[in-house]
Amino acid sequence: MFPLRTTLGVVGLVLAGLLMAGCSTVKLAYNQAPQLLSWQLNRYLDLTQPQAERVRDELADLHRWHRDTLLPEHAGLLQKLRQQLPAPMSAEQACRAYADLRTQIDQLLARAEPSLVWLASDLSESQIRSLQKKQADSNADWKKEWLDLPPDKLREHRYQLLLSRTEDFYGTLQEPQKAALRSYIARSSFDPQRTYAERQRRQQDLVQVLRKIAAERGNTEQARTLLRGYLARLNTSPDAAYQRYAATLVDEGCAGFALVHSAMTPAQRLQAVASIGAYEQDFIALAAQRVAP
Repeated sequence: MFPLRTTLGVVGLVLAGLLMAGCSTVKLAYNQAPQLLSWQLNRYLDLTQPQAERVRDELADLHRWHRDTLLPEHAGLLQKLRQQLPAPMSAEQACRAYADLRTQIDQLLARAEPSLVWLASDLSESQIRSLQKKQADSNADWKKEWLDLPPDKLREHRYQLLLSRTEDFYGTLQEPQKAALRSYIARSSFDPQRTYAERQRRQQDLVQVLRKIAAERGNTEQARTLLRGYLARLNTSPDAAYQRYAATLVDEGCAGFALVHSAMTPAQRLQAVASIGAYEQDFIALAAQRVAP
């Protein structure tokens, strides 16, 4: 899925800033997003020069729209979250914030659809094979990081990743907060084998959809229908067991955030408020910038 999904990643680059060290990093990543995403698409698809030029133009347009339309909404979401952070939060509050974010991503998907349809319709068989090779390379890296570890090392790997991200947000954690983080990981239903199987299903689904679109090149309505079907299956797996698993992970993530946040000291929560406030102001400043078309 990576290339098409990456085209939608402008919002991800920004919101991922909540777990990055330093607001300047967010500004730099956001302002360079079209170039970074264009580079990633080219790396996966080996774009022709005309395709690369149009991709840059399409991403620049999407970026301008995102700056004007969604960045203020992101700032509003952060404002709501900032107001909640001084006190303990419930899993339901965390899940509402997640649902708000999903709504904003859906807006981005709708805006990006014509660009995605064009790109999917313009790919050659050799470019689809290039995508498959990159998928295989990416899968090998994913397996090394997540599947090839014994359970105890996997838990420690997840703990270290989450610890680093959490400390970027709250500051240095002490033993009570570390214990809450380890408790969340210990009770997590995360299954790398199941996640990997769904990852492969999505990749194969994408390749099949792209080949169907190529077989009826020029049929824009058919391409749009096929792409919408793929994105629907990306959002909700056709595997009912995986649907239940994914929903469980979301619920556990919300509960885990509530558990860890509730374990924080008042000073740590104030640090989180300051972190969120800085990102909120960053988003407002970025939204105020005007970039020439």
